[in-house]
Amino acid sequence: MYRNFIKLIVSSIIIITVILIGLSFVKFKLSLSPREMSILHFSYEKVKIAERQPLIATALRSPIDVSPPSKEGYPDVLLSEIAPAARAEEQNVSFILIKGGKKIAIINNVVVREGDSINLGKVARIEKGGVLIKNKEGEQWLKIN
Repeated sequence: MYRNFIKLIVSSIIIITVILIGLSFVKFKLSLSPREMSILHFSYEKVKIAERQPLIATALRSPIDVSPPSKEGYPDVLLSEIAPAARAEEQNVSFILIKGGKKIAIINNVVVREGDSINLGKVARIEKGGVLIKNKEGEQWLKIN
């Protein structure tokens, strides 16, 4: 078995040597397109770089009118005086999603999860029928509409 291994190694070396000697006699012709030949014979030319002076524009106007808006047509009373803040009973639960371990609700167009804080307290629980809100005053169930 050892002899077969040595025969294999020696024969491989002889074959590789014969192939390399044979290839040394083969001459390959360089065949390039005219475009490739022009790139092959490329020589760079020095280009003079002229330094440009900055141009200062003095008479430009902004295309956007930034004048303050007029107060015409607006009420003199603050919005908070006209529309008071929402009370607890005005909270609106519009959507409840319970899937796997995820519980999500939409209260007054805000997406909340259990543990989130909203303007009236903390979302304690989310169940099929409503959302439990806890605050300083106690607990309150908001039913889905």
